[in-house]
Amino acid sequence: MAISRSSQPTILFEVFWTQQKRKRLIENALAQVDLPPEDYPVYVLIGAEGPWTPTGLAERLEMPLSTVIFRVKRLEARGDAERIPNPEDGRSFLIRLTRKGQRLLESARPAFREYAEAVEARLGPERIDELRAAMIELRQAIDAELEARAEETEPVDTTVG
Repeated sequence: MAISRSSQPTILFEVFWTQQKRKRLIENALAQVDLPPEDYPVYVLIGAEGPWTPTGLAERLEMPLSTVIFRVKRLEARGDAERIPNPEDGRSFLIRLTRKGQRLLESARPAFREYAEAVEARLGPERIDELRAAMIELRQAIDAELEARAEETEPVDTTVG
């Protein structure tokens, strides 16, 4: 019996299941490191590319600003991140890792990278390139759909004149 297309999971469910596996991989990789696995990407971006403004970090992570601020506050409470003045805008601040946070990242990053590189080795460089291109294409399709839906729901100006 053939499975109808509508009874197959959508590609977005495949992404969800892949994300669940990715979370388990990070948890395993960081089991010996005192860094919450869900905060690992925040540590990486602040430590490797920072310092960041909260808004810039939210854009880079493609997360809501409120979520990024919540995560950053967790890092600050742990003593792993701190706010410093923004030399380009006196009204805002930058987030950077403290020495403690940087040391923690220096322990976590090789542990995670070992797992990540092993997964990539199982796939091979050509397949990695194909998957990367497909993920970019999927994100672009999601963005296009969200934009189209937003345009459909924008209020129409009915005022005259």
